[in-house]
Amino acid sequence: MNQNSNRFEQPLRLGFVPLVDCAPIAIAQETKLFEKHGLNVELMREPGWATIRDKMAYGQLEAAHAPVGLSFALNWGLGVLRHPCLTGYLLNSNGDAITISTQLHEAGVTDSKSLAIAIRSGARGRPFTFGVPHLFSTHHFLLLQWLRPAGIIAGRDVQIIILPPSLMSACLASGDIDGYCVGEPYNSIAVSEETGVILAESANISPMHPEKALIVSQSFEDHEHSRHIAMVRAIAEAAQLCETPEGRELAARVLSLPKYLGMNSTLIRSSLIADDPNTDTNVSSKSFHVFSHPEANRPSTDKANWILTQMRNANLLDGVDTKSGPPLKHIFREDLFEEAIGTCSETAA
Repeated sequence: MNQNSNRFEQPLRLGFVPLVDCAPIAIAQETKLFEKHGLNVELMREPGWATIRDKMAYGQLEAAHAPVGLSFALNWGLGVLRHPCLTGYLLNSNGDAITISTQLHEAGVTDSKSLAIAIRSGARGRPFTFGVPHLFSTHHFLLLQWLRPAGIIAGRDVQIIILPPSLMSACLASGDIDGYCVGEPYNSIAVSEETGVILAESANISPMHPEKALIVSQSFEDHEHSRHIAMVRAIAEAAQLCETPEGRELAARVLSLPKYLGMNSTLIRSSLIADDPNTDTNVSSKSFHVFSHPEANRPSTDKANWILTQMRNANLLDGVDTKSGPPLKHIFREDLFEEAIGTCSETAA
């Protein structure tokens, strides 16, 4: 038995939203990597990021799979009770796409420029509406970045609304929205059901952008530092596995289980193994999902500043005193990343 086994008796409540990019967390659980590192982890499946946000704010989760911008919103009390939290590990890069309705595509919209033409034609009886899963998620920032060069302004030319990821494809099919930016598999679902067409992938809009973070409360880090480091190490090992062909096949099978995504493994596999000529894939980028890479996982100040810039560009920080919260280096904890991952590298060597 590993010397760390059962060292920590109290369950560690780790929240996640059922998306393909929760793969490292699911793999760490199913391959007993958490157990290997002495952790008793209780995974809590949540319907969307608002639930993750609220449960972190009210202490109902010790840790969570979350949009990278959420840690800033929690620290500054933006739309939620102020609750100090941090990340010592970023879960992935890329992984999102912009999908529009088949009807809009058939009407000639193939990119943001043709969307601008459709908007300005005035032929629609209602505003164009796009969905994103959270105001402080990269999906929102990426959508704005895609729209901006075509002169499309959110609030004036298009409406952007918040929807849980699981509702995106259904709302597109019903005509309630015209498009969305979301993670997988909800772009592939629309394509497979022939209700949507993918126009852009985040790997091409903003290559290697930070996507999801493993966030923890400040109090958890203060009082349970050893458990925090053990959790990062377990997930980092799982993320390395997810970068291998065998690991991607395993991730597709694990994520298909009802307690995770509960979907057909072939659909999940289509974005995980995008460069396999024998796989029917709905995405084109070979780096659509990046789970383990020094540029992806390190919570650097550069990445924190990128997120802050995106939030300002989205007008989310108007009237907000960002100095009222902790400095960026206390939210994105590169020192914790070094402690956890550096030790792992020494052990592996």
